[in-house]
Amino acid sequence: MNLAHHFAVVLGTAPTPQPDHVTAAGQAASQATDSNTGTAADVLTAIGPTGMLVLLLMAAFALYVVSLSLHPNAKCGRCKGAGRHHGSIFSYAQRPCSSCKGRGIQPRLGRKLFFKQQ
Repeated sequence: MNLAHHFAVVLGTAPTPQPDHVTAAGQAASQATDSNTGTAADVLTAIGPTGMLVLLLMAAFALYVVSLSLHPNAKCGRCKGAGRHHGSIFSYAQRPCSSCKGRGIQPRLGRKLFFKQQ
């Protein structure tokens, strides 16, 4: 084929050797594949604001669970992580913290709820 015939085929002015129903089926198939490749805006429009909120909440929950697995403990709120309480009258006297048992750390709330550890 020569160059002029290629241009005629691309521009659609050349006669097609296929029947009309085959051409229509090919166009429908190409439109179906085009509709499957949506952009992010199309996806966001399809799920709506409620779906977007649900996706954001699921992502935040997943990040929280990852945070719990990486950092399962927090400083004790009672002794501020020291593990010891000082006496009020004799400030040099110390005793182990009754809340954290002298460790200075306590498990985070999510760790207690989701992982059933103490």
